[in-house]
Amino acid sequence: MMNSSKEQSLKETRIVVLSPDSRLTPEILAKKVIHLPLIVKVTCWGLILSGDPSIIQNALKEICPLDPTRIFTKRRGYPPGDPRICRFHRGGGPRPGFHYLEFEATLLPLISQALETPLTKEISPPPKPLKKKPLSVKALRKIIDETAK
Repeated sequence: MMNSSKEQSLKETRIVVLSPDSRLTPEILAKKVIHLPLIVKVTCWGLILSGDPSIIQNALKEICPLDPTRIFTKRRGYPPGDPRICRFHRGGGPRPGFHYLEFEATLLPLISQALETPLTKEISPPPKPLKKKPLSVKALRKIIDETAK
C-alpha cells in the first residue's frame, strides 16, 4: 500500500482483457511486461496492471500489437489487493463488477470481428419516420362499420 494520498493518486490500475477467441493467453501477455516496474496480476481473462500511468502505457504498447483486435483495456477503480473489493476481506463471493466484466467478455468476439472487417461502403442513416396523424373519429367509425359486417 502507498503511504501518502499524493503517491496513491499518481498510480493507475488497468484491466487488460483478452477476447475469448484470442490465440494468446494471459501468461503470454504477462511475460511481455513482467520486466517493467508494475504490479502485474494474471487473471483468467487477462491481466491487472497497476503503477505509473506512463509505464502502463508502455506496457500496453508492448502487448496490444500481439493481437490488436482481441486485446482490450479499461481503467479499474481499485488497485490489486484493495480491501474494499478483496474477497478475503468481504467474506467471499464475486468481486464487484465481475459479472459485468463477464458479460462484456461475451461481446468481445463480435467487436473483434467488426474491427477486422471494416465497412466497404458508406452506410446512409436510416430514413426519418413519417409523422403519423391521429385517426379521426369518422375514419374509426368507418373501420368499425366495415369489420362489423
